Amino acid sequence: MNKNHTLVFDNLTHTVTFDDNTLTLNPLSFRLLETLADNPEEILSVEQLISKVWQKTNVSPETLKQRVFVLRKSIEEANILGLTIQAIRGEGYRLIIEAPNNVTSSSLKVRPSLFSIKRNALFKSIALILVLLVIFLFITKGWYGLSSVESSTNNRVVLWTNMQPHDIPKAAAGVYEQWYTLLSKESAEGRLQLVLSDRLNDVLIPIQARKNNAAIISYFEIIETNKTTIIRLSIIEPRTAAILRIDTIDLKSNSNLEKTLKSQVDGILALVSSGKLYLSKQQREYTQSPIWGQLKRLANPT
Repeated sequence: MNKNHTLVFDNLTHTVTFDDNTLTLNPLSFRLLETLADNPEEILSVEQLISKVWQKTNVSPETLKQRVFVLRKSIEEANILGLTIQAIRGEGYRLIIEAPNNVTSSSLKVRPSLFSIKRNALFKSIALILVLLVIFLFITKGWYGLSSVESSTNNRVVLWTNMQPHDIPKAAAGVYEQWYTLLSKESAEGRLQLVLSDRLNDVLIPIQARKNNAAIISYFEIIETNKTTIIRLSIIEPRTAAILRIDTIDLKSNSNLEKTLKSQVDGILALVSSGKLYLSKQQREYTQSPIWGQLKRLANPT
């Protein structure tokens, strides 16, 4: 059990106590808060946090951003005052710890009981509508039709680039055209649905991917350094922004280019046809879950 100022961390139960208030977190959120609390008011870079929280697992800054969002929500829902996770643009994150009696009333979010009552009534209404919808489908389509709806799979592959296609430098444009052609061919033959979408840098990957109803994200990233152009091609699980596969293509030595692109296509097809992309909440939040090893093996066929 570790104590940081007024915070007490229990590593066995993943609970955090702050001035007699107790909060139970999932392992990732627990490690993130503990790492921030070990360095109170000190700005920790994105790289430092990813290294300490995820250790040997390769994740994107977007995954960290989403995890901070989840942790903030957990603290807020537990009505714990005095813990603030600040995002410092271009630098990272830091934890501000204040005594609850120093937190001004203007900083609190008022949640009237009437709102809670209305919200509960709304959830019950939605649940009733869903039940009626299932009954309707059962009556109109029969059990076979309902099973067909449930067994349908999402094979939408969203192709993102870090720049507009018409702005891609000439050295990388040919590779992008090859990649787009390969995905388009698979889409035309019905093995996947190719979706072109602009990557919005100010929107979290899971939120934007949900709007695109993405099963997999193919991220075509162009990096220009010292007059050298490098392509980084990634396969990303959209709901967590976890990188399942990443290939770096050096345009000066691209002898294995066709093999690499073909292998990436095979990995995407294996993922969308596996039925393993519908992750539970526990699987999404626990990076040591066996599902991540399975997904990475599918994304990296031999």
